[in-house]
Parts: sequence; structure tokens; C-alpha cells
Amino acid sequence: MVLSPTSVDEVRSLLPGLAAHEGRHGAIHVQPCSTGLNWGFGADQPADDGGVLMHLRGLKTIRHLDTDHGIAVVEPGVSQGALAERLQGSPYLLNVTASSAHTSVVGNALDRGVGLHRQRTEDVLGLEVVLADGTLLHTGRWPGPRTAPAPYAHQVGPGLTDLFLQSGLGVVTAAALRLLPRPETSRVLRLAFAAADLGEATRFLARVHADRLSSAVIKVYSAQAAAAYGGTSDTGYLAYVHLAGARPMVECARETVTEQAARAGVFAPPRVFGPDEEGTTLAEHATLRAYAGDPSANDAMVQDIFQVPVGQTELRGTAGWLFFTPVLPLDAAALRQAAALLDAAAAGLDAGMVVGHTFNLMPGGWVDMVVSLRFSHDADTSRRAHTLLDTLHERFAHAGFLPYRLDIDHADAAATLRDEPEVDHLLARLKGLLDPHHLISRGRYAAHR
Repeated sequence: MVLSPTSVDEVRSLLPGLAAHEGRHGAIHVQPCSTGLNWGFGADQPADDGGVLMHLRGLKTIRHLDTDHGIAVVEPGVSQGALAERLQGSPYLLNVTASSAHTSVVGNALDRGVGLHRQRTEDVLGLEVVLADGTLLHTGRWPGPRTAPAPYAHQVGPGLTDLFLQSGLGVVTAAALRLLPRPETSRVLRLAFAAADLGEATRFLARVHADRLSSAVIKVYSAQAAAAYGGTSDTGYLAYVHLAGARPMVECARETVTEQAARAGVFAPPRVFGPDEEGTTLAEHATLRAYAGDPSANDAMVQDIFQVPVGQTELRGTAGWLFFTPVLPLDAAALRQAAALLDAAAAGLDAGMVVGHTFNLMPGGWVDMVVSLRFSHDADTSRRAHTLLDTLHERFAHAGFLPYRLDIDHADAAATLRDEPEVDHLLARLKGLLDPHHLISRGRYAAHR
């Protein structure tokens, strides 16, 4: 069963009726989804079998776009491509992710996705939420007639927005977002280095952030990750450093990073891309455009990988895709350890699979490691890919590298990863208060009951 509301009022009327309905297999539960393109984590499938899908792609209005103050209010069906297109020629741009232009801005933010400039949760100013009983509420600093248009994310008193991230406490029907000021100019430096030099390269790149030469995410692709995304596969890593701002500052930063990279002695001569230059591969070009707030090149990369249109990858794609996303400290030893853990887990299992990893060095001083498992769709290879994913969860957790985002097969592990019974007790009490029938997103990031 699939529900496809097209308005907030429909969502408000549907939820109370569903909560009261008792089917042949017990109480109904609902899995809300936005555009259904949560690739590698389960797409639009419920974490618990038998759930009713509530597709919110019909809620596709950009309700408010303030290009004087950098604020947008969008519904879950608004794609990052649609919002980025509306922002063309304005003083602001969107914090784009590396996924399809058709992915939901709201859905990705709610699952703590990572953009090219910062984690998407840092974009969220406030949320519009429908509770299980149909109550409508707004969290954070919601734009309105009594609120001056400042991109500030908090109401007076306790904050509630985080309760609805990776949460089954309500259905989010809109988000207020902070946009990024569009810089005067930008450059992207590509720095290649050998796998053996990961430690020294990490220390150098961390210094680039510490010295505020770059304020964006520094993306570091392994050779296998470049291959998984349709790029070239050589030994070592490719790092992309985005420099943006006033023209003299960007030129000074480019010269500084280039000179310091040469002194580090571990990098090949850098390639410098201007704001309108194309990359040498589809994957590289998509990265360059995404830094500029333009996700339009992402779909060409995705279609090249799966050989089908973007919306058909899950059903007709030539390959499957799984992701594992642990958080690492921005520390050379930790990155080397994580790469070694991955190599050991994947040894002998990669026939029919491309197992790559990307280190996203975040401006906040931590690392989002994205392990990509691209595999053939035959039953044996699919089974081995899921077994490898299980192994990664076990081994990385044992090392203290916990994931910040879970796929549907591991969503019930959230309480174990938190390892805080008091927190889970409080979450269970909140769930019982706000959603006593456990109607919304059952089994997803849930507290143990």
C-alpha cells in the first residue's frame, strides 16, 4: 500500500486514521519518504516489513525564497536540482550533495546527509512537523510575520528540531534552510598522492582547514572509489580542495596551498580548475559542479554507472549499491586504521564488487568516511556484498568508529550504538507520548522498548 498526499492537510488527516486502524497483521505503521532516492541505504523501503509507504514527493512547493537573507522554505518533494535551478543568478547557492539532482533536500537533511560545504543539518533553520495525532507544529526559527528574516536556527528556550532528525516522532512536511552566499570566484585544486602517504597528506589537508584556506568539505577519493563512481582507477588517492571568496583572496589561497603542497613532498603537481572548467571524468566534473552549488552533472554520472535513467536504478540498474558511513577523528592514524580495516574486511570478497572509500574532511574537524560497495546484481554477489556490510559494521564499531547514518538492514542497531540506556529510556517515553501507536517509521533509529 502506498499513500501519496499532495498537501500538509492530507498528511494531517491521514495519520490519525491510520493510527486507529487495525489490520489483519496488527497495527499499521507508516514509512514516510521524500523522493525515494536514498540510494545505498534502502531507497524508500521500510525498516520493518509490512509498512505503508507515505510518499511525500507530491509536496513539492518551494514555499518561500528569500535571496536577500539566504533563506528557503521547501517541502520534501523539492529536489536539490529544482532548488539549485531557482537560485541561479541569485546571491546564494545550495549546499549540494554528491547524489542525484532528483534527491530531496529535506529528506537528505533529515538523515544527516553531507553536502560539499558542510553537513546538511547545518543548513536546517527549522522544521514543520505533523505528529501522529495530526497536530502541526514548527520548530526552530520558522519564518513568519512576527519573525525578522535572519538565518538563525533557534527559538527561545529548549530546541526541538533535532528530535525530528533520524526520527520516527513525526512526519516532516517542510524545512526552512540556510543558503550559502555565492562567492565572487572559486578554484578547485586536485591533489594526487600515493596510498602510502595517506598520513602525511591528511596532516597537510587538516592544516588547510585549520588555516582557513578552505571552508568547504575536502573530498579525498580512493582509487577504488573513483572507479566506483565511474572515474579512473590508479593507485592512491585524489583530494579536491575548494577555494572560494573575493578574487585576491582566492588567488592568494591557491598560491599558498600549491606552494605548501610542493613542500610537503607527497603530492603530484596540482591541477587547478577554474569555476567553469570541466573535469576529466564524469565523476570529477560532477564534483566540480557540486562545489559550485550545481547538481546537474550528478545524474550523468549515475546513469553512466547504472546504464538506466536515474529513477530506475533500484529496479533496472545493472549494479547494486550499498553505503557504510562511519565517523572518524581528523587524525592521520585514525584514517590509516580505517583504510586498513576496510582492506582486511574486503580481502578475497571483492569478485564482482568494487569496494571504495571517500574521506570527507569536514570543516568542523571530523571525517565522514563513505564506503561504497558497488556489486553485480546476481544473488551470490548480492549476498556477499551484504555480508561484507555486516562485517564492516562489526569491525568498525569494535574500533570505536561508529556510523552516523544507517541503512534499513541495520537501523535497529541504533540503540546498541548509542549504548546509553538512559537516553533510550527517554526516547521511548517521548515516542510513547507523541506516537503511542508506534505508527511512524517503526524500527528506524528506534529506542529499544
